[in-house]
Amino acid sequence: MKLINVIEIYPLKYSKEESELPDSFDFPDSEIWYKEWVKSVSSLNFNFGPIDNNSYLVDIEKIDDDNLGIILGTDFKGIKPAELEEDMLTAFDGGIALMEDGRAMVLPTCCGDIGNIKEWKRILEDQTEEWNELWIGHPWIFYKKVNGKVQLSDYSDVNLKDAKNIQAHIEVDELELKTELEKAEKQQINFKNRISKILEKMKIKNFDIISEILTGLNKAT
Repeated sequence: MKLINVIEIYPLKYSKEESELPDSFDFPDSEIWYKEWVKSVSSLNFNFGPIDNNSYLVDIEKIDDDNLGIILGTDFKGIKPAELEEDMLTAFDGGIALMEDGRAMVLPTCCGDIGNIKEWKRILEDQTEEWNELWIGHPWIFYKKVNGKVQLSDYSDVNLKDAKNIQAHIEVDELELKTELEKAEKQQINFKNRISKILEKMKIKNFDIISEILTGLNKAT
């Protein structure tokens, strides 16, 4: 089991030329879809790919500084450095992906962001053995701790109080989860430091605070 910090790289946003966003319905073959995805992000010095061929989620450790600079430059395009305010910003879309043997078993969903690692950390603090909600965006999932193991459900659109017959989709070792979360948190801090240096070069004021916001570390608990 491995946890990966991921952010969503929306291909059309970084495309050099106008192009249509590849749709998984148009390209049911994941390899063909992946190639179409590569084409659409041609403005980036493309040397990374999504962790799952049917998503736009990218491992933050795979994004080098050149690409990160392009991403930040695009995100702040048209905004003068002196006019960039903290309340204009939110964390990168994404979150924690749980991988098993190279397969994505749990992916962050709509409205999830890279700061959601704090939600995963609450699993370790939980002393109950009942199903509880794990916010990863919507749909979300549920978790339950049993005898040193953490069971995770499939995605759900219903609240915990309305959920019936919750079933475990995957089970992981709690100590292994703790170790992986510690690694992911270090990666998140490193990502924040990289962003901070790039923003400083861009002459963005409050670059250190802004990098915390973009990586969700401003709301870490």
